[in-house]
Amino acid sequence: MNKIKLLSILVIGLLVANIILIVFLFLGRNNRPKHEGPRDEIIQKLDFTPEQTTAYDGIILEHRKAIKEADRQIMQLKNELYKGLNNNTNETLKDSLITEIGKVQIQIENTHYKHFEKIKAICKPGQQMQKFELLTTEIAQLFNRKPKQ
Repeated sequence: MNKIKLLSILVIGLLVANIILIVFLFLGRNNRPKHEGPRDEIIQKLDFTPEQTTAYDGIILEHRKAIKEADRQIMQLKNELYKGLNNNTNETLKDSLITEIGKVQIQIENTHYKHFEKIKAICKPGQQMQKFELLTTEIAQLFNRKPKQ
């Protein structure tokens, strides 16, 4: 077999492999279920009415916005902290940045807690409130799940 024939076979093989890969990526992406977090599970467990679901969706948007901003702050602080590795940043500045990261993390946990206080506020007294109390024992597990891929 001469070099040109071997090279042609390799090029065709790589072309076919790339086409298969592209098709797999595009088709595989559409088949995955969208990860909605625990939203639907909470709605089901608390037996929300359509009005409560609408209110809950507003609470979710507000919560996501606050968490996204806090995550942005943490990322900015971490970038500043780790840039110090190149500049031999002094211990005081390093400790100050780590403290600030901790403060933002406290803010995140407070935001999560307030989020659930708002969910509790839209629950109806009686059976729905009992379901909420049961849900509070499962909250950490609900939010610790990774999306299925």
